[in-house]
Amino acid sequence: MTGAVGTEITDGVCFVTLAAAANGNAINFDLIDGLTAALDAVDADPDCRAMVVTAEGPTFCRGLDLEAFFVHGTLPDRDRLRRLPACLARIRRARVPVIAVADGEAMGGGVGLLAACDLVLGTTNARFMLSEPIVGLVPATIVPFLLLRTGPARLRAMTLSTRGVPAAEAHTYGLVDELVTDGVEPALRAQLQRIFRCAPQALAETKRYYDRLSAADLDQQIEIGLDQFTGWLTRPDVVEGVTSFGEGFAPPWFARYRGRMDVPGHSGT
Repeated sequence: MTGAVGTEITDGVCFVTLAAAANGNAINFDLIDGLTAALDAVDADPDCRAMVVTAEGPTFCRGLDLEAFFVHGTLPDRDRLRRLPACLARIRRARVPVIAVADGEAMGGGVGLLAACDLVLGTTNARFMLSEPIVGLVPATIVPFLLLRTGPARLRAMTLSTRGVPAAEAHTYGLVDELVTDGVEPALRAQLQRIFRCAPQALAETKRYYDRLSAADLDQQIEIGLDQFTGWLTRPDVVEGVTSFGEGFAPPWFARYRGRMDVPGHSGT
């Protein structure tokens, strides 16, 4: 176990817990290392047949830990930035089905983490938000994974609005596979029972087959996303704004709309 992630393999299932609730389970290098270690443990145990990702606290994952990635205005290099999409790609390509339980808010990279999993169980507490523009970023490193689950029009609207999408709506987008209303444990147990009825090698081959059909250019899309992300970060105003936000100060673009509220042609009733 790292400080950010707990891992336990029991009864053929690798249970992975995002355990940095005090930090909103933000994505930093400790969390990436913890997820990578969990995947290593799955690979090393031939009896492991599924992986389950859950989170402690009210927030599933609040996205990038800006303080960790942008220390005193210093940009992470491309190789360090690549570690997140590389980890997500490895989750998607894991030999066992990966189930995520979203029981709280997922923001930015947290939505990308869920999208990389094979099956997402979403409770009524779950909300999905692409919040990158608020902090001056572009969600380029996670979009390749989101596009494997939902269409570009949905993603464009989610990103431009930065609106928190409830689980029931996310279910219609394809970001949630099963809407859980009667308790997580029964739903998770039922899904694990379905997985355990299947031949492990058949599930692994099914994952590889679908990836050959739908994610053949995933690695190329990741590199394009890194090009976009690193290019954007060369702007001094972006670096200044992102660093300010990470240090708890409002970036220069942050403002409140105080203009007209009446909509022409509508009475407001």
